[in-house]
Amino acid sequence: MATRAYIEDGYTEEGFIKEVPGIHEEVRFKFRPVLASKQRETLDRWHEIKSEVKSERINNLIKEQLVEWDLTFNKKLLPIETKILERLKQPVVDRIFNIITSTDKSDEELKKVLKQREEDAKN
Repeated sequence: MATRAYIEDGYTEEGFIKEVPGIHEEVRFKFRPVLASKQRETLDRWHEIKSEVKSERINNLIKEQLVEWDLTFNKKLLPIETKILERLKQPVVDRIFNIITSTDKSDEELKKVLKQREEDAKN
């Protein structure tokens, strides 16, 4: 799926976080990229607010933007809800946040970019 700079209403992208052995399994998800204004709203007065408010803002943004994911527990798909997000390991939440806000690439995208650079260097 090609990514685009312009975010039209309803546009979705796919995200992937590779497994980190001993920490978390791989995570695949679909999301609506965050608009710049929404990201600024989420991060407003970031250094002045308490950590609980930061977590609440991040979790709310993730809930709003995720369309689906493949996270399971006891072989059951986990719903995208605040109580679930609050119990995820921090590296997973941080990566999802960074990917949906376009401040980081999905691991699959990064792999494709690096492979393309290798191929370009050979030519």
